[in-house]
Parts: sequence; structure tokens; C-alpha cells
Amino acid sequence: MGARWLLFLTVTLALACDKSGPLADIDASSPWPGAVASPAVTAAGSSNFAGDAAMAGGGGRVMPPRPVPTSSPTVRITMPIDVQLQAIQYMQAMQAPQPSDAPADPAYGKEIADALRPVGRTDVVSSGRRIDIFLAKGCDAALPKESIARYTGASLTTLLAHGVLVVRCADHELQCLQSTRDGDDVLCTHK
Repeated sequence: MGARWLLFLTVTLALACDKSGPLADIDASSPWPGAVASPAVTAAGSSNFAGDAAMAGGGGRVMPPRPVPTSSPTVRITMPIDVQLQAIQYMQAMQAPQPSDAPADPAYGKEIADALRPVGRTDVVSSGRRIDIFLAKGCDAALPKESIARYTGASLTTLLAHGVLVVRCADHELQCLQSTRDGDDVLCTHK
């Protein structure tokens, strides 16, 4: 139980931090935050483990390995620790801005969050890069995408054009991150 709580706390803290937080000194040359610079990464930014990385969202965006298939997007606390750690790294990469991303638009993020209030309590994180929906119960892999379509009239592509990278739902059991870069890229973790 203690190791699982520590893993949950690590995931929560990693998702809550932004560039002004305690992780501000992470290797900025990495394609995803939280990655430790290693000798395998060359000065050109390529790596010896390119076969292990998955491309997601087009545009040559390199992602760490996906811990579970998109057909079954939930990482459970009973899964091996390496799968859980991959989930942490993958969720961080989903939220990491790339040079080709539009600048964050905090006003637009707030507008979308306000429109999502019928679903649950909302919050705008990282100056509009992530929108959180907090529920007592009912978070699942489909909720972020369906809520955007139903309550805002915007598409994931429109959110991405305004710098929103992720829409996240969370309840007392589950959190799910929906990428705006790829409508099929959603990852959930049990708390």
C-alpha cells in the first residue's frame, strides 16, 4: 500500500507542476518533461532507443512508450511498477509543449473551463495548457472528449490551436488525460 501511495503522490505532483514549480530545472532538451539526460541522447536530440519511442499526434512528435494500448487505456495500480512509471512519463509527455505548439491562451482556457462547469468543478492549469474537470464520480476515458463536444462546441483541434494540450478528468478513483493532438490518445490511471 505504501508504494502505491507514493506512486500516486508522484503522479499527482508531476501533473500539478508547471515550469515555475520545483521541476523547472528538468532537462529542457528532452522531448518530454521528467526525462533524465542520458548518454544515449546525442547532441542532435536523437537517441539509441528510438525504436522504443512511439510517434503520437503527427508532426514528428516523439513520445515515450505507451504503457497500455489505446483499446484499453487504463493503467491499474495492480499492474507492474514499470508500467505505472511509463504511465507517469507518458502523461507528462502528453502535456509537454513543443516548439510547434500554439502559445497558451489563458483567457480561452478559462472560457472552455467555464463552459465545462456543468460536468464538474473545473480548473485551468499551466496558463491554459491543461483543463481539469473534477468529479465526485464518473471520470472515464470518454468523458473529456465527450464533454468538450457537448458543452463547448469546440473540437480538440480548436483547443490545440489555442495552446490547450490536455483535457483531464479526475474523481476519487480515476484520472484520464485526453490529448488534443490526437483524439484517440487518452490515458487513465487508477488512484
